[in-house]
Formats: sequence, structure tokens, C-alpha cells
Amino acid sequence: MAKLFPLFLFYLLALSASAQVDLTLSPARAELALLPGEPFALTVQVRNGLAREEPLTVRLTPFRLREDGTLEELPFGDGLCAELRVSPTAFTLPPEGSYEVRLEGKAPPGEGTLACLVVFTAQPRPGGGGGVRVSLRPELGFALYVTLKGTEKPSLLGRVEGAGRALALLLENRGNVLERVTGEAILLDETGEVVARLPVVEVPVFPKGSRRVLLEPKTPLPPGRYRVVVLLEGKYRRYALEGVWSVP
Repeated sequence: MAKLFPLFLFYLLALSASAQVDLTLSPARAELALLPGEPFALTVQVRNGLAREEPLTVRLTPFRLREDGTLEELPFGDGLCAELRVSPTAFTLPPEGSYEVRLEGKAPPGEGTLACLVVFTAQPRPGGGGGVRVSLRPELGFALYVTLKGTEKPSLLGRVEGAGRALALLLENRGNVLERVTGEAILLDETGEVVARLPVVEVPVFPKGSRRVLLEPKTPLPPGRYRVVVLLEGKYRRYALEGVWSVP
């Protein structure tokens, strides 16, 4: 079970102080491997943590992740969202209760990984601080990914970037499938001794997209140049890259 989708974290931060919204999704995402045209169906449970009713509406939107990990909505067109049906598209959550929403459709033609975001929108809440009063609409997003079997072409590149207090990794997905990688960055000093291991925790990289990941040791390292060996593992392949990190 997960809280608000990263795109809508702003709404969570703005509203949590006054406990105006407490919505969760289970699961928060689904990843399916299907043949083109193959039908599928699944359910998503939406839960209300407050002791009052919560009317919700549902919409679909294509999306991708930007380099910094934030979410970007894309224009609606052919693709997974066009083949997806949601029932119901509007409902009311009971106080401290839950509701199951059904998703069904078929895998569209194409290749690689396709994505659609199912967005649950609540009623407007008052917002704003010492200035003009505004209204905010809390939203949650259920991410659905469908990878078309037999069309997968994985290809992930990476490099260690520059200098600074945090180690910067740039991961570039030149393939057509969603890459979700985990692993670690191993830091070695000039004598070849391992001085730190920094975990890389499940980084998703969209097809034809890139992600910049910042890793920082719990204990700051002394200034100097460190050799970096990064070992990553995903669903399709294992990856390794090397570089140099200059700590000021």
C-alpha cells in the first residue's frame, strides 16, 4: 500500500498539516507482460483514512518520468490509455472505508513498454498561507505498465558525472522497455581500498528517457578523487560502469 504518487506529493505536503486528506492505493502500480491484443483485468483498492465521505473521480493519462524523477503527463492518443476502461469513473468512499475499482482492457499494438496513469481526484481543498487563498485538488496515481512480449529491446547506458558532495549518476535508457534497476556504487581510494558502498535503490528509467541519481555517503568522505564502480541489475540484464568522483 502506498501514499500519494510522486507527481502529487505537493498536494500531500500542502494538506497533511490539517489532515484534510488521507487516501491510499493498493497496489500503487502494476507491471504486466502481454502479447499484443491480449486482454487483461485487475482491481485497485482505494482507501479513505478519514471519518468522512470522500467523493472521487477517475481519469486516464499517458505519462513518463523526467530526468529528475518527477512525472510528466503526455497528450492523450493511441496507446495503453486508449485501450483501458475504468469502472466506475466516479464514486464516493465511505468514512474510513475502501472501494474497489476495476480496470480492464487489452494490450495495444506496438513494442516495448507502454504506460498509463489512472488518476483519482478528490474534491478541492482550501490552500494558501498568508497570501491569496487558493483551492487544491488532491490526486493519487495508479501506474500501469504493459510490456509487449517478443518486442523487448533493452539497452541501458550510464556514466558518473563531475564533482560535488553527492555522487551523480546519469542513466540513459536507449531501449524500448522500462528499466527498473537496483545495485550499488563502490568507492575506492587512490590505493584501491574500498571506502564506501552506496546503495542504488530501485530506479525506474523510461524508454528513450534518462534519470539522474544522487548518492551521498552517510559519513562525508575526505576531499580527493575516488574511483567509482557501479553495479546494477534489472529484469533484463546486469550493467556495470566506472568513473571518477572528485570530492571537494
